[in-house]
Amino acid sequence: MRFRPSLFLFLLWPLSSHCQYSAERAVQFVRHLAVEIGPRPMGSPSEHRALEDAVSEFRAAGCDTAYIMPMVRNSKMNTSSGIAVGIKRGSSTRIILIGGHIDSAGPEVPGADDDGSGAAVVMELAREFGRKPMRSTLVFCCFGGEEEGLEGSKYFASSFSGIDSMDLMLQADMANGLGRIEIDPDSHTASAPSWLVSAALEEYYKLGYGHLRYPTHFFSLNYAFKQASGSDHESFLARGVPAIDFSTDVGKPIHTPRDNFENYDAAGLKRTCELFARLIDRFDSGVPVRRTERYWFYLLFHTPILVPLWAVVAFSVLSIALAVAASLSVRRRREPRDSPLRVRWSGIKIALASLIIAACGWLSSDLIALIRGIRHPWLTSIPLYYLFALPSVAIGAWLSIRMLRKLRVSHCPYLFLWRAAVLLALPIVALAVVSLARETFYLKLAVEPAVVLFLVSLAGMIRRPLLNLFLVALSPWWMFRLIFSEWDDLLFRGIASALPSSPGAWLIFNGGMILLLSLMLLPFLYALAFVIRDARELKPLVSIAGSMPALFVSVVSFLSMAGYLVTIPVYNQLWYRDARITERCDLSRHKRSITVQGSEYLKGMRIAHAGADSSIGSNITEVEVQPGSEFDTTWLSVERTEHHEQSGDTTRYDVELRLAATRRPLAVSITYSTSGKVVGGFGSPYLFYSNREGTHLEWYSFPDSGLTIPVRFLVAGRDSVRENIEVMFDSLADPVTVEGEMTYVIPRTLFSSNGRYGS
Repeated sequence: MRFRPSLFLFLLWPLSSHCQYSAERAVQFVRHLAVEIGPRPMGSPSEHRALEDAVSEFRAAGCDTAYIMPMVRNSKMNTSSGIAVGIKRGSSTRIILIGGHIDSAGPEVPGADDDGSGAAVVMELAREFGRKPMRSTLVFCCFGGEEEGLEGSKYFASSFSGIDSMDLMLQADMANGLGRIEIDPDSHTASAPSWLVSAALEEYYKLGYGHLRYPTHFFSLNYAFKQASGSDHESFLARGVPAIDFSTDVGKPIHTPRDNFENYDAAGLKRTCELFARLIDRFDSGVPVRRTERYWFYLLFHTPILVPLWAVVAFSVLSIALAVAASLSVRRRREPRDSPLRVRWSGIKIALASLIIAACGWLSSDLIALIRGIRHPWLTSIPLYYLFALPSVAIGAWLSIRMLRKLRVSHCPYLFLWRAAVLLALPIVALAVVSLARETFYLKLAVEPAVVLFLVSLAGMIRRPLLNLFLVALSPWWMFRLIFSEWDDLLFRGIASALPSSPGAWLIFNGGMILLLSLMLLPFLYALAFVIRDARELKPLVSIAGSMPALFVSVVSFLSMAGYLVTIPVYNQLWYRDARITERCDLSRHKRSITVQGSEYLKGMRIAHAGADSSIGSNITEVEVQPGSEFDTTWLSVERTEHHEQSGDTTRYDVELRLAATRRPLAVSITYSTSGKVVGGFGSPYLFYSNREGTHLEWYSFPDSGLTIPVRFLVAGRDSVRENIEVMFDSLADPVTVEGEMTYVIPRTLFSSNGRYGS
């Protein structure tokens, strides 16, 4: 029997809390979703079962109405997903919606944290308010399809008849433990009103909790791009509904098979439930104003700083104006053009130093990877590798100082200040132009370079060497937080999982990152060169930084950290390495293949297939397995019936595809393409979309084992239309076993078939 102290404490909550939550019931609902039902990808039978169970819970909680809103298609895919809805009618038509998503990120992902916990919060609030008289009508939603692009909430927001009466939307996307929790009032086009942000923070801190943050730098970058991360509250902000999301630590193993019940800490349920209950009570009688806003948000301790975008523009203009004034002021102290001390190519020499420093810092983790024979040794200890990068950067700085002494750089401070100002002003202007042209939040990204430009320009206006050095030294933090942001753990782990393992991919990725980091570092180095050249008092500091004792300290720190890092475990209870088994069967060419791949080296794994066992003893990330006689090619059959009519030089095709599988597939994708890219006159009763690759019909996930798909299209002249069918299963047609310590396995079988119509 395993003792869970967090669960024991959780069971005591009803004895001490003013809220009528059942801790045992809340934990049981998370367990029901993650263990008894299991993974719940959009459209799957397991997701539908979870939706049905949610509706039953809503009815038992006292909701007046409870049902599943079906979603048979979304923005791109045919599916059979939906939204579980429970409605508790109040004395007014004013609506408050409480939501969480009930799907998980894949057929191997149990989704206890993301977002079984959020669905449990919705259930507990339904039980709390289901039999309580309310002024506002409460709508409780468990959305399907969030992990596939907020599809369930988008569909609900566009289809629900009461959307115009909705005053408030509260989203719970992960409630795991009492550690870090994040407030997210943003979307790609709008943000929650300031009154909602202030109220949420006020109620949260009244409850006595801590660890709340707003990831300013990541969200500025994230919400500049429409395909980036987000949650279901975005769908309501897009419809003008004040909406806000609360999510716990994204550094946990969400979107992986390790997001299971064993790794879930139930203590976070009560915190989110209490917060949402307070907000529901606070706004039951109405909200100050139903609107959204646009601002830049920074949480300074407990105080929200909401800067309207017009103020961001004003500050950006001020920074550029200050840079111009500083440059003109320093220009009076510039070196004469005919000076015998004039040095050429100083800007390029500083740029070379920037490359050296960036390379030393970025590649430091690769040295540990080389020593340990592990591609991603930092997986469970990212903060330690940041510390390890500091002596690496110091060594790079020492090398740069020594190099610049030999190459010589200009003594003219103006030469460096105007370069720094231009490099910082260019992205500000570019982001402002793009924001105006596309009406997006790109302008938020201008804050970081604008702050740096302001600090550097201030250093140009104030002739106080130590203060100037402090201002310039402070400036890189703002720029580099865009890369090493609050969500860096999720970002870097995702990149590590998706990055191809070939040497070419390694060179391209790392070379690109070094170039990017050096470009971000370059204006800081120009500003630093300006400060040093403008104040002779700082020359001794440069001498110290480039001395042998400085190198000795850096090297000792580097070796000490390296010695420690090679000893710590790379994997733990939360983080495993992956092994992906992909079997392919081309029905048209009668070809089969089996590949085992990993984002980490496969060394030490055992592969059992066709009665033979083998162990991998080398640092490889991919191995081919010879398909055996047990490869069952009968899993899928494809039949086509076509009828065509010619009119002039155009032929119309009516095609009926019949796909029959022995089990329900995970996904189906059918593409029609032609030399002209866009297939003319295409039609089908199913949802389809077109892009540069052709016209696509897609099903996800676990559609029926039999699909009849009628399509029609036109073929002009001697052209032809190519048909490519891909059907993916989440199991193996040819049994292969892969085992390794702390390893999870992702099995896939992909059947394909090709057709051609016309000449």
